[in-house]
Amino acid sequence: MRKHYQDVVSVGCIVCRLHYGIRSDPCVHHLLSGAGMGQRSKQVIGLCWEHHQGNTGIHHNTKVFEDKFGTEEYLLGEMNKLIDE
Repeated sequence: MRKHYQDVVSVGCIVCRLHYGIRSDPCVHHLLSGAGMGQRSKQVIGLCWEHHQGNTGIHHNTKVFEDKFGTEEYLLGEMNKLIDE
């Protein structure tokens, strides 16, 4: 599990990477949707502070975030593609 989290962190914030073409230092965000999601899940994405808890962050307003940047599931898929490269 630790290796997977390190891989996520190495990619950076998935939103910054996809939408702005930059790498920013992320924290590991555990997906909010779905049953059984929790701290031990591999369903995580990297998000910078702004996209995690800031004014444009997923924890600030999930619907607005997903309308602007894509669903958690979409971002997870994109994150996993980058890790698998």
